[in-house]
Amino acid sequence: MKQTKAPATTPSPKQGVLKTQSKGGDSKALTLFIGAVFDLSWQMAIVVLVPIIGGYELDKSLHTTPALTIIGFILTMVGTYVVIKKTLVEYSGRTIIEPKGHK
Repeated sequence: MKQTKAPATTPSPKQGVLKTQSKGGDSKALTLFIGAVFDLSWQMAIVVLVPIIGGYELDKSLHTTPALTIIGFILTMVGTYVVIKKTLVEYSGRTIIEPKGHK
């Protein structure tokens, strides 16, 4: 097996490669993260609160305790799965590309 020397310097990344750190902080990544958090938080609040509270209130008025609350909880689990999967698919394809020479 032939041995080769390691390069003297680390090669610089090619154009279009995701940068993880920059001098002034990675404001694009932070903005993307904050946007994703707010987007997910209001969707999760609706998906969790509406079916459970709706089922509870319907149970009180129809005297069917706890049947509709349980159905609301099951709808919450399904809705949570859908919202998280949609968010992961939406944000997994996003990358932060900085043009060559941009610092």
